[in-house]
Amino acid sequence: MSRTRRHTTSRLRRWLDDTHLSYTMITGLERLLSTFSAPFVVIMGLLLLALLGLIDAVTGSFAVAVFYLVPIGLVTYARGRWVGTLMAATAALAWTGVELAQHVTAFDNSVTYLNWLTRFYVYEAIVLLVAPLRDVVAWEREVAAREAEAADKLRALNELRAAIEADDGGQLARLEAMVEFQHAMTRAEIAHSTS
Repeated sequence: MSRTRRHTTSRLRRWLDDTHLSYTMITGLERLLSTFSAPFVVIMGLLLLALLGLIDAVTGSFAVAVFYLVPIGLVTYARGRWVGTLMAATAALAWTGVELAQHVTAFDNSVTYLNWLTRFYVYEAIVLLVAPLRDVVAWEREVAAREAEAADKLRALNELRAAIEADDGGQLARLEAMVEFQHAMTRAEIAHSTS
């Protein structure tokens, strides 16, 4: 195989390793969201929620309720359960506001409040599903880092063992002599300092 072709093949293999094999959608989303500050993510979630409410109000009977889950999921994944719960309450409130603006329901109707509560529970269920996912990804990253560190230590120990086994006795004998000399010097210094 020519040198150029080997270089191209190795670059392609590295690119595949970096992008497709070790890069998942969840880690990509996490990397993207971690680049933004907490207030920015929340404000973007609220703006997206307002845009969805506006689209919902303009389209009328077109069901966009499922799209309210997007900002709830993003904010929950980026900032945790409690901020996601606030976003779920805000989304349920936005949907209720759209229904009030379209005169589907009224303030004095108890169904309005029951609908808000039902929507909040549905959105909160999404929050309760997404929030542990964030914790699991963080835990998985910690475990992977510990495993990589342990693998590096094992690799170094295996290389040392292979070097010792491959030694014909010359290098190992010199190393043992140097260690013994160091111990003797240490003992002599201790004996000299105590006398």
